[in-house]
Amino acid sequence: MLVRFSLSRWKPACLIAAAVVVSATLPVPAMTIQVIEMTCPYDGTKFKFEAQGSGTAFDKALDWMPMGAIQSPWPLAVCPTNGFVFLRNEYDPGELDRLRPLVLSAEYQALKDETAYYRAAWLMERTGASREEVTMLLLQATWEAGQSEFKARYAARLAAQQGTRPQASGNLGQQENLFYAVLAEGTTSDRYKRYAGELLGRLTTDVASRGEATRTEYNLLIGELLRRLERFGEAESHFAAVSAALQADGNTARLVEFERQLVAKRDIGIHMMSKALPRTRQ
Repeated sequence: MLVRFSLSRWKPACLIAAAVVVSATLPVPAMTIQVIEMTCPYDGTKFKFEAQGSGTAFDKALDWMPMGAIQSPWPLAVCPTNGFVFLRNEYDPGELDRLRPLVLSAEYQALKDETAYYRAAWLMERTGASREEVTMLLLQATWEAGQSEFKARYAARLAAQQGTRPQASGNLGQQENLFYAVLAEGTTSDRYKRYAGELLGRLTTDVASRGEATRTEYNLLIGELLRRLERFGEAESHFAAVSAALQADGNTARLVEFERQLVAKRDIGIHMMSKALPRTRQ
C-alpha cells in the first residue's frame, strides 16, 4: 500500500490546526518554509523542495480550506522526472517496489499536468487506501486548483494596482481588501470544475452510508460545491432538504442558512465560516 496516515488530520473539525492558504499574499508571521533536498525514487534524481515547516490558520472557508499564515493544502514534493508524489519524506523499499509499476505506467505519466494532490489521490485509490482517504485528497486537489487560479488573478490585480496607485498598493489594508475581493470572485477554471465535479460525485454516492456526523459534513460540502459550480437550483434544493432536519439554533443550521443566502444571490465566491458563525462558536 502507499502511505498510511491518520485521517483525523484532515477532519473538518481539525483543519484549523492542521493544513493550509495562499502564501505570498497577506503577511505571514507564523509560516515557515524550509528548503530541503529530495531524491526521486527509481532514477535517483535530486531536487530542491520548499517544504512548509509550520503555519497558522485563523479561519476556514466553507469548503473546509484553512485560511491564514499557512499554505493550503500542505505542499507535497513531486519528482520532476517521473512525477512521484511524496506523501511523506521516506518510504521503505517494499513500498517503492509496489508503487513502481503504477508510477511508471503510461496512465499515471499522462497525469503529469495534474496537481500533486490529484495524482496522490490516483495512487492512493490503487494501493489499498480507504475511500474516505481518497476523497479527502481530492478535496485538497480542489484547493490546489483554486489556489493556482487565485494566485494568478491576485498577482495581476496587485501589479495593476501598483502601476496606478503605487502608494496604496503597498498598504497592507489595501492588499487585504484586494485579497478578499479576489476570493469573492470564486474559482471558475476548467481544472477546478473538473476536480470539484469528481469530488461531488464521490460525496453524493457515499453520503447515505456515513455516520450522522460525517453525513452532516458531507451534506454541507455537497451544497458548497454545487454553489461554487453555479448549480444554484440544485444547491438550494439540497440545502432546503438538509435544513428541514436540523435544529434551528445549531451551528450547522447557521451554516446552511448562510449558504442559502449566498445561493439566492447567485454567489460563487469563497467565503469564510467566521462570516456565518460567531468566532466563539466555531
